[in-house]
This record gives sequence, structure tokens and C-alpha cells, in this order.
Amino acid sequence: MLIGKYTNSLDQKGRVFVPAAFRADLEGRFVLTRGSEEKSLYIYPMEEWKKFVEKLQQLPTSRKDSRAIIRYFCSNAVNCDMDSQGRILIPSELREKAELKKDVVFIGMVSRIEIWSAENFMEADEEDIEGKLESLNIDF
Repeated sequence: MLIGKYTNSLDQKGRVFVPAAFRADLEGRFVLTRGSEEKSLYIYPMEEWKKFVEKLQQLPTSRKDSRAIIRYFCSNAVNCDMDSQGRILIPSELREKAELKKDVVFIGMVSRIEIWSAENFMEADEEDIEGKLESLNIDF
């Protein structure tokens, strides 16, 4: 299960250490793609990526919106491997889209990991969670 929040720094080549707590779940090979909203990236363990792709394949490709969704995730996806030190290289295009510069925040989201710039995460983390839970009628 992917949970927790960790911060690491990008090096000059665009590499970053994957938090040790996530490495075993990723099993060395995984998919990195753009997030669905905000300025974030998603890391999917291969099994979870396969499940996600199955959902994408169920979208009716005769609809323009469906094709745009599939294109968005798949055209921005890259297969990733960790090096022997536990680092990954985030391609420059994805770094730019997520505004990753120095400090990178990894957020465990149960079945995937979100990657944020520290600045963008601080803004997103200030949202009214209590109000959102209430609007979805969720009690904790």
C-alpha cells in the first residue's frame, strides 16, 4: 500500500531518489505519467497501470472526449526503472509540466504515487478537506 509523504531533491540531470518506503511496491519498473489535474505527475506500479489502462480501453473511442483522455495519459507516459541507488530520471517535458525544480514531494495515494513540486503541493494541501468530505457525505 502506497501511503505517506516524502520530500527529495532533483539533481541537475533531473534525477530524484524514490522514497525507500515506496521502492518495494514499485518492484523496480513502473509507469510515470502526467496527473489528471493540477501540476502533478503520477507513478503507477505496473499492476496498477494495467488496471488503469483497462479502464481507458473501456472508453468509447468514437467520442472525442474519450480519445482526448486516452491521449493525455498515454502520450505522456514513460516506462521507468530505478537505478541501483533508487533514483529515477524524470524526463524534462514532464518536469516542466509539473513545474519540478528542486524539492519534489512524493505522496502515497494507496494505489499510485503523486509527485509534486514542494510549492505546488503546499498550495494544494491547504484545501478545505472538511468541506469536501461533507459535500461527498463522507463521515470519518
